[in-house]
Amino acid sequence: MNIYIHKDGTQYGPYTLEQVNEYLQQGSFTPQDQACHDGQNWTPLSQVPGITQPVPVQPVAAPAQTQPGKKSKSKQVQATSPAQPAPATKSKKKIIIWGSVGAVVLIGLIVTLIAIFSGDDDAGTKVSGNASVSEQNEVTTNSESAPSVPAEKKSKKLTLLERIPPDSGAVIFIRANDLLEKGRDDIAALLPPPPGITPMVKKALEDPASLGIDVSVPVQIHLIPNENTNLSPSGGLAGKLSDKEKFMTTLELLGGLEAPVQKDGYLLYKGLGGANSSDPQIAVGSDFFFVGGTDIPSQREQCIEKFMTADKYDGLLNTDKSFAGFSKEEHDISVWFGGDSIFEKLGSDIEELNLDALKGGSGNLTLNFENGEMVGKINIEAPSNEMIYGKGGFSEEILALAPSDAILAFGFAFDLSKFMEMAEKEILSEFGDEINLDEPMPELGDLTMRDAISAFTGEFLASITDINMPDLTAIGGAPGVPDMDAAKENPFGDVDMDAVDAPFPGPDGPGENPPIEIDPASMLMGAMPKPEFIVAASIDSTKWLKLKAAPPLAMGIGLAMMQGYTIAEKNNFLVIASKDHTEAVASGSVSSPVSGPAKASFKENDFILKMNMAPILELGLPIPSGGPKEMLEGISHLEIASNSGKTQGTGTFRLVLNDKNKNSLGILLQMAKMIMVIEQKSSLLDNGIETEGE
Repeated sequence: MNIYIHKDGTQYGPYTLEQVNEYLQQGSFTPQDQACHDGQNWTPLSQVPGITQPVPVQPVAAPAQTQPGKKSKSKQVQATSPAQPAPATKSKKKIIIWGSVGAVVLIGLIVTLIAIFSGDDDAGTKVSGNASVSEQNEVTTNSESAPSVPAEKKSKKLTLLERIPPDSGAVIFIRANDLLEKGRDDIAALLPPPPGITPMVKKALEDPASLGIDVSVPVQIHLIPNENTNLSPSGGLAGKLSDKEKFMTTLELLGGLEAPVQKDGYLLYKGLGGANSSDPQIAVGSDFFFVGGTDIPSQREQCIEKFMTADKYDGLLNTDKSFAGFSKEEHDISVWFGGDSIFEKLGSDIEELNLDALKGGSGNLTLNFENGEMVGKINIEAPSNEMIYGKGGFSEEILALAPSDAILAFGFAFDLSKFMEMAEKEILSEFGDEINLDEPMPELGDLTMRDAISAFTGEFLASITDINMPDLTAIGGAPGVPDMDAAKENPFGDVDMDAVDAPFPGPDGPGENPPIEIDPASMLMGAMPKPEFIVAASIDSTKWLKLKAAPPLAMGIGLAMMQGYTIAEKNNFLVIASKDHTEAVASGSVSSPVSGPAKASFKENDFILKMNMAPILELGLPIPSGGPKEMLEGISHLEIASNSGKTQGTGTFRLVLNDKNKNSLGILLQMAKMIMVIEQKSSLLDNGIETEGE
């Protein structure tokens, strides 16, 4: 049995069991030192099988192994890391490190991080996984020769929150502990199979403490936008440590990192890609770690030092009230953003997006995975009322026309005049003189587009309560169309038109078939699903009377009524309904309007989109059986809502499950896994490779 010992930041070994027991008795090692005897796991030396507890004696010299800082005069011993892979490229080292640490701290972002940090396979020379003892000691010598740390720096104890720089444009919090509890097995299923995933990553998912990481404290990421919006933000990821030595052992042994250099109160590992690379760099404090970086390599260490030596009195926590308040909230995943720099960066990344109206404001995004539902929210605090377009909620009059059993409900309650001002400024201006809202239009009876829009006062609500799918067989047997049953015997042959009985005598007698006349429009209409619906829109009655008199609109209303639809104006609302809701138009209310929590959503928001899954699945749509269909069957409904009636705008995304005892994170991760499998199969098929079952 080969045993490796990690003591005071230095690795020793390999030793035999007898040698280790001898060094224990001499006092060179202690039962609390970390040891690895199985090539994978690090445990206290006292837990290694065969280790005898030492009898207290006067300590003597350290093991015959070369001491830190001194070169061995004896034959060099190859110290092969027990769990370290064979010689690999620098990109392989990155996968090992970020796979091990990222598996815990980023949870749902694990795979993405591995891809980001893996770099190019040819970006660097090969680094041997077998370093000699003398090489390790030379690195340690550099570390020990660094200047001593001032006492005031050593005693400085700031929380991770207090270290966030004041110029941060965004901060992300991830409660890894909660996410692991809610979706550990499903997270593991997303990870790539070996050799892409190491045993250490799997173990980290089961027990994050095996990496020395304390996931009871949220992992945090802060981003500082660059003045040059073409460059990525600087900043980094920070987390709490439960065992500093164990964390460093993981980095050095599994990642093949050299011993860190002592800085001003912290330890700094060399960047994986070298001094000229923009790869992140790892720093370790007394009880926390920080992975920092920037697009400009020369500024990377400055970015790290800024965080590691921060002063709590000038951090974001003490300089921004909105962040200070948000930091007290608890969510599975949350993002705070603020400051003009972040809006400038977003505006440059998203083409033609102007966020000037939000400058000086702030906001946050939160995501929580609960039993029975997943809830995502966005809150934006605008600096002025320029971004206020909503009315804050729907009126009682329009909600009386909202059925409680709607398959799909969509509506908004906006200040149309203000919305049009924004549209003219931000959207229509891009078209130049092509669109003029004040130009009379003959097709509207010389009304302008502005006149037409102003006939509506801002409330709109559409509900679909049923969908009648077409009977294609009935279409095939319609008069004047051959009976396709004649082709059942030979579905791939031609229809014997002589065997088809003519439904009516021809012009020259009973033996002649008339020419087949098919109305394409009628066939198309017959093949279309027919929804049962009710639509209501608030109107200015006087302006509406002028608008509906315009010839094109009057003709359209007439045709719709001929198709059996009801159109009427009632209580300053235009109501259009299919035959199932004719009575609702007359009475001003559907038989069973929304109530309770559903109605509260309409009252508290001025935009809503709600879709119930069960009736959609009953429509017979071509949804693949098995995984996809089962996933959808587990969903009750999807709801998206927002309120833009105040400077503190809100938005909510809610995915509600049928099983109130099942956590939504598992459902989401299973969907992600299913999508990954479908994409993999599609990619293989595109390359001409058949998959099993195809």
